[in-house]
Amino acid sequence: MFVLRKLADWIEAERGRFSLLLPVAMGAAILVYFGLPEEPPLWLGGALLLAAIAMLIAGWRYPAARFIAALALASTLGFTRAALRTDAEPPLTHIPSGALEVSGIVTRIEFLPASRRITLDDPSLDHNPALKRALRLRLRANDPTALRIGDGVSAYAMLFGPDRPAYPGAWDSARQDFFGGIAATGFALSPIVITTPAAPDAIADTLQNLRAHIAETIAATLPINTGTVATTLLTGDEQAIPPQERQNFITAGLAHILAVAGLHVGIVMGLAFWATRFLLSLHERLALRLPVKPIAAVAALLAGAGYAALTGAHVPILRSLAMASLATLGVIAGRRALSLRGLAIAATLILLATPEAIIGVSFQMSFSAVLALIAGYDALQLHLARLRAARPMMVHVIALAFTSLLAGGASMPFAAFQFQQIQPYWIPANLIAVPLTAFWVLPWGLAALALMPFGLAAPPLIAMSWGIGIILWLTTRIAAWPHAMLPIAPMPDEAILLIAAGLIWLCIWRATPRLAGLGLILAGLGVAGAARPPDVLVSPDARLIAIRSDAQIYLIRQPKAEDFTLAQWAPVWGGAPLVPAHCTASTCRLGPVLLALSPPEACGDAKLIVSPGPLRGACAPIAAIDRFSVFHNGATAAWITGRGITLRSDRETQGERPWVMPYPK
Repeated sequence: MFVLRKLADWIEAERGRFSLLLPVAMGAAILVYFGLPEEPPLWLGGALLLAAIAMLIAGWRYPAARFIAALALASTLGFTRAALRTDAEPPLTHIPSGALEVSGIVTRIEFLPASRRITLDDPSLDHNPALKRALRLRLRANDPTALRIGDGVSAYAMLFGPDRPAYPGAWDSARQDFFGGIAATGFALSPIVITTPAAPDAIADTLQNLRAHIAETIAATLPINTGTVATTLLTGDEQAIPPQERQNFITAGLAHILAVAGLHVGIVMGLAFWATRFLLSLHERLALRLPVKPIAAVAALLAGAGYAALTGAHVPILRSLAMASLATLGVIAGRRALSLRGLAIAATLILLATPEAIIGVSFQMSFSAVLALIAGYDALQLHLARLRAARPMMVHVIALAFTSLLAGGASMPFAAFQFQQIQPYWIPANLIAVPLTAFWVLPWGLAALALMPFGLAAPPLIAMSWGIGIILWLTTRIAAWPHAMLPIAPMPDEAILLIAAGLIWLCIWRATPRLAGLGLILAGLGVAGAARPPDVLVSPDARLIAIRSDAQIYLIRQPKAEDFTLAQWAPVWGGAPLVPAHCTASTCRLGPVLLALSPPEACGDAKLIVSPGPLRGACAPIAAIDRFSVFHNGATAAWITGRGITLRSDRETQGERPWVMPYPK
């Protein structure tokens, strides 16, 4: 009876919060779908959905049964929507090797540090029928052709299909390209030729051409270091930022400044709200007769929508707009603007529209940050109110630090999971960069946009660049601090799932049992810390081999090995250096591993044989990884213990899914 009474008290204390579990259930089911080893039949989702609806109808009169059935319905809805989303995508296309004549319609133009990149819809290869997927093509650096959205173009190019993961469990670019509608990427071998000039353009084409005009105006006004950041903030295009400059932002914990998202749309909407309310309040009659606050809220929403459309309407922007729409309705109705319920609705809408977003870094980091901010300020609002009454100036400083701590602390595990790195200095960096962006950089940028049609954008752009220059100086200094970037080993899926579950549990409840979320977070960190990196790693083409022996990581690199794959390997052993292995003979013995540059005549007591070439069954039945095995199974990792050898391949990890190019039989 005591337990039941405590449970009843907890349920009463959390009244209104249980609905927040519905998008959690939906997201969990989507993750289950993406974790399956093979594609489930479409009818399965429909059958589960009908069963959940039947459960909801049958248990409607009983609150507990109704809640369980609602969770089941949300789960099956997420699972089914993910399956339908995958089924709606065109299948992957095999791209032939060698030089090809490529033609298509330009749908996007991106400005890179030394060239441009275009996206082609309805592309054709060597005059064959058009592909159902788009191509990304990097133009030659000296190509002066003026392009517009909608132009029909052609060029000779080298194309490459999606790469296989660099190691089992690494980021799957093929899955990203699959849902992005991309067939291949490549580079032009000849200047681009316009075959059909763009017709009078629609809204989307107009927006893309406007982005290109803004980028060209900024490039003509500002130097490349500040101009590329200004282009990113005003068009959402990050590609033009020089690699070292981008890395400094990442190291300083300020990558979110470059990723146009909730921070930026919030600043734009806040400026629009303040300006509209200020202007309407200048006239006494207008201030007394008009609903100034709701009008300002609608103006802010329109400004946010316009900024989102201009910067590409990516997932973080869509999330922010969904939240902003709910906040606007709250202002108009006189209700609280930001709430966990609003965040839940925004998550539900995005998961239904693009279920694959949940496995992306933008969704994970933005939602975790906003969740922590709402819950954190809810928990401390009384303390902050008392402090505001006593020391208002101190509250602003504390609020900035608290906001950085909450947002950065909540999103850091997901950044670590996606990028295998941690930035310990994010709080001091954000204390300076975020207010500077909000009160100087973006206001001058918006002024430049307003004056650009009149040819008067230069003065505000120059003022904008002053603030950007300070941020660049800050990122450069912090990047030089000791341990500014801490590499960590790849985090197991189980670890990030435990951390996510703990964060959600900690943030959605009010009563003391919420603290159990801390236990889940600690358990996730424990799983991550206990994860053991592989003893052997072989790339998908066997041109890169890493072997751990006596606390040293030895690297064997063959000619034409890919630098990108090697960069992906860097954090696998927590940043430990990879030392070149020097073999003076055709075989090397590195601990229990025999490295064979050619099929060996004898293998001794080696536990595993690794070769960049074909072993052709040498030393069988000893376990082996060679050129043939990775050709059939992708990158392969091995763990060697006293109990034996465990092999794990990309093929085993990826499964047979629509976004995975079939492995050879």
